[in-house]
Amino acid sequence: MDTKIILLIAAFVIVVIYVWIDGNRKHKARIEKLLEESWGKPCKRKISDDEMKAISHYYEDCADEADETVSVIDDITWNDLNMDDIYKRMNIANSSVGQEYLYKMLRMPFNDEKKLRETDRLAEFFSQNKEKRKAVQHSYVKLGYAKRISLSDYIGLIVDLKPSGNLIHYISILLIIAALVCCFFVDPVSGIGLVIVAVSFSIISYYRFKAKVEPYFICITQIVKMVQAAQDIQKINISELSSYNEYFKGVEKEFASVVKNAGILASGNVSGSLGEMLMDYIRMLTHIDLIKFNNMVKKIGVKEQKVYELMEQLGFIEASICVASFREQLAVWSKPEFVTGTVAINAEEVYHPLIKNPVANSIHAGKHVLLTGSNASGKSTFLKTIAINALLSQAVYTSVSKRYRAPIYRIYSSMALRDDLESQNSYYIVEIKSLKRILDAVDEKNQKPVLCFVDEVLRGTNTVERIAASSEILKSLRYKNVLVFAATHDIELTSLLEKFYDNYHFQEEVTDNDVKFNYRLFKGPAITRNAIKLLGVIGYDAGIIKAAEARAGHFMDKGSWTVD
Repeated sequence: MDTKIILLIAAFVIVVIYVWIDGNRKHKARIEKLLEESWGKPCKRKISDDEMKAISHYYEDCADEADETVSVIDDITWNDLNMDDIYKRMNIANSSVGQEYLYKMLRMPFNDEKKLRETDRLAEFFSQNKEKRKAVQHSYVKLGYAKRISLSDYIGLIVDLKPSGNLIHYISILLIIAALVCCFFVDPVSGIGLVIVAVSFSIISYYRFKAKVEPYFICITQIVKMVQAAQDIQKINISELSSYNEYFKGVEKEFASVVKNAGILASGNVSGSLGEMLMDYIRMLTHIDLIKFNNMVKKIGVKEQKVYELMEQLGFIEASICVASFREQLAVWSKPEFVTGTVAINAEEVYHPLIKNPVANSIHAGKHVLLTGSNASGKSTFLKTIAINALLSQAVYTSVSKRYRAPIYRIYSSMALRDDLESQNSYYIVEIKSLKRILDAVDEKNQKPVLCFVDEVLRGTNTVERIAASSEILKSLRYKNVLVFAATHDIELTSLLEKFYDNYHFQEEVTDNDVKFNYRLFKGPAITRNAIKLLGVIGYDAGIIKAAEARAGHFMDKGSWTVD
């Protein structure tokens, strides 16, 4: 062979090897940068509404199968507390298994402190061991995200699929072999005709069956990737993960026959290589990928529980990494102290995790709490702050406070409600249904206390009926296994409920040109009425303000409104 040709071939091979090595180096550098920049910071990855909906499917499946002893954060409470935003802030997971488990963890807080302490143990380890954490994270990067639908949906699809028989595929192979034998050993002319017929039959039947099952190939791939991720984590050999590594060893043996030759299922000539092109022809002629697929479906079908267990184990580890990263974001946080035999909550310097430069407040509530104060003074935010802290304490063993001490609650809220146009329900109907579900939860035989939050009780109706009904609803909870935090503009409730509720309030300072809120919690009911004064700050006509003050004063003195 000509020396120049040899040199050209050698140069080409060197360039190909260099490009491949350089590509791998750059890919690793990108991943390393991603892991460094995401740690201890709010997640920057945009999660669409459709993706959020898919992420929630794993939780929904688990909630459907849970019994009445399992705590669930229902949709109303989740939306009231803007928990999607908190979830997105926490979610630095690099795989579907991690982000779906983290969502489920927040929607279904653990019932036992043992699991919470395990979350804390892993979170502390990953926080203190950067290189080992990153090694584990690399395994999840390789596992990656499922596309279009959730990972749990993929698993559900494949375990519910009934495998087809392989007879037609074996017949296709035998026909080609028989045609080749005829071509070489019987009659070449007839043999060639039979080869054409056999190959045509093989290709047509291949694509006919492939079209039916190809969407499920990705389902198999996701399970194989989970097994490989478990193998990768096991190989890192972290002693703090010893119990998980033992489990992963069993998984490796359990799924060995499933993982073996899984690459045969690859579909389409992705890279355009000659090797992949050759494999495509081999698949068409031998149906080897369809045969392998049917065999794998049979094996996975009897391992359904094992597949979900693997998802749980992998998901829990990566969710713990997310918890560790979330803690790094917080200026102040504490590990909750759980107590029994009481409904009281003690929170010191507690604050809202989504507010920039938040004002921290403290409260010891052994009795129901009634909050008063003007609009924008901080009532609703304080309710959400306490609720979110209770939820995070029970879900990820992390309180956004200096100290949090309370029992493990069932948590409900009725706050940011809207008209239900689809069901043609007015705001008031939506509200009383929301409150009724809390009353029903309180009346359940479940021994775990209820922590509930109600913002502006029955705001959807007139003043007289609102005060009458809301006072009775709130009073009805006085002897129950429940702690209520309620906010209201109706000052009348502070006296009507003073035997059963401790009064707290937020206040503001109104000057001629401005209104200032300090967002500090004070004991006692609100004693100022600044709504009319605020009209002046905004620039309303002085005559309107003067007349409004006179009318309000008359009502306060006489108990009735003036009539013009």
